[in-house]
Amino acid sequence: MKFFRPHSFFTLLLSAFFFVCLPLLAALFSSVQLLEGLTRQSVAAVYSSVDSVTRSRKVADLLRDEERKARQYNVLGDPVQLEEVNKTHDEIAKTLEFFAHLDGDDQLGALIDELQSKENYIIAVLNRVAGDPEQHKKEREYVLSMYQEIGNLALSLVRLSNQLMLNEVEGLKLQVSQGKKKLIWQTSGLISFTILFGIVFMILIFKPVRQIDKSIELLGTGDFATPIAVSGPQDLEALGEKLDWLRKRLAKLDMEKVKLIAHISHDLKTPLASIKEGAGLLRDELVGPMNDSQKEVVRILDSNCTKLQKLIENILNFNMAGARNMPLEKKSVRLDELIEEVVTDQHHSILAGEIRLDLHTTPLSVDGNRKQLKTVFDNLVSNAVKFTPDRGFIRITLKGAGKNALFLIEDSGPGIREEERSRIFSPFFQGSESARSVVKGSGLGLAISREYVQYHGGSIRLLSGRRGARFAVTLPLGA
Repeated sequence: MKFFRPHSFFTLLLSAFFFVCLPLLAALFSSVQLLEGLTRQSVAAVYSSVDSVTRSRKVADLLRDEERKARQYNVLGDPVQLEEVNKTHDEIAKTLEFFAHLDGDDQLGALIDELQSKENYIIAVLNRVAGDPEQHKKEREYVLSMYQEIGNLALSLVRLSNQLMLNEVEGLKLQVSQGKKKLIWQTSGLISFTILFGIVFMILIFKPVRQIDKSIELLGTGDFATPIAVSGPQDLEALGEKLDWLRKRLAKLDMEKVKLIAHISHDLKTPLASIKEGAGLLRDELVGPMNDSQKEVVRILDSNCTKLQKLIENILNFNMAGARNMPLEKKSVRLDELIEEVVTDQHHSILAGEIRLDLHTTPLSVDGNRKQLKTVFDNLVSNAVKFTPDRGFIRITLKGAGKNALFLIEDSGPGIREEERSRIFSPFFQGSESARSVVKGSGLGLAISREYVQYHGGSIRLLSGRRGARFAVTLPLGA
């Protein structure tokens, strides 16, 4: 069961955009929430601190005002002044109630209790001795002297309120620092999720694209045997099914092409063999003597029959090389023996051109098709013999190179021009340099050799050299 299979490639892109943006939106929302929380706490702390300082100063002012009125009452003995003292006392009590709701420390609570206790004691004494001022004069003087101590407590209250405000500021700084760290960690985590989502969707997006690209590349190289399957959105999977249908269609057409060319080649070989046989009878004068002109005509006829036969064989071999779906019978093949056999077949041409041959082979075996491998080496050796001038040289080397067998061939011919090097393995391409042989080639030898070498998992390449042509063939060694 597939975990994520969108209906279309467009849906996959939209899903990728949404999931990649989701952690970023979450980070933005978290940042806004954190900022709003810090803002609310800051505003509440500022108002609370300012109110605390304001009320503490108000208490100090009210105590001074109460002291002034109390001393006036002590001097004048006016009951109205005592009422004013009681009113101020009530206002002080209400103001001090504010501090009871604050989450202050124990020092603030103790200070408030002490101040309120002493202030209450003064007011209580003044109200108790109000009926007989003269008799309780000393007691009034004593409680009035307590205002100095209460004033000091009020100043301590102001200082402590200021300190609490500073503490609130430091607390806010700490909260901001902690919020910043929290925001950094949250953002880092969400960015990690964004990167993770991005990687996941990159895989989901590029995987079917790479599969399609690889499938088209295989079709372009003529590989019709490998099935095509695309995993991903449904529309891309449907495209993969169409590519697989195209692969099967091309494979069928390729097989039909192979059969057609094989039939044509067979049909051409029969009359060509008759013509060649007839030319041989005429050449041997079995049907009667011929003059020199007739002999020249027979020679041309026989030469072109040979050329046409070679061309038909090359076309048939190239066609078979292009049939990638045909089974390939592989056996263990001794390359050194195969190369010596090819050189023996070319022995007459080598002697005719007085060509010096340097042959150095190492006993090596590969798993492959003997007939195809012989065609590869025969094409390379015959080309070297064909383009090497009289009394030239050919150097052939076979040696091991790691897990591969390396075949090198070099001749002293005219070589291959720079502008022709990229096309040397193209079908029907013939170089501009003239060959020593009078029989012109078909331009299929190197193309066939490349196809056969690639079937065996190897490579063939043209090497750069100071003179002549240098080819290297690499084949994996047998088990």
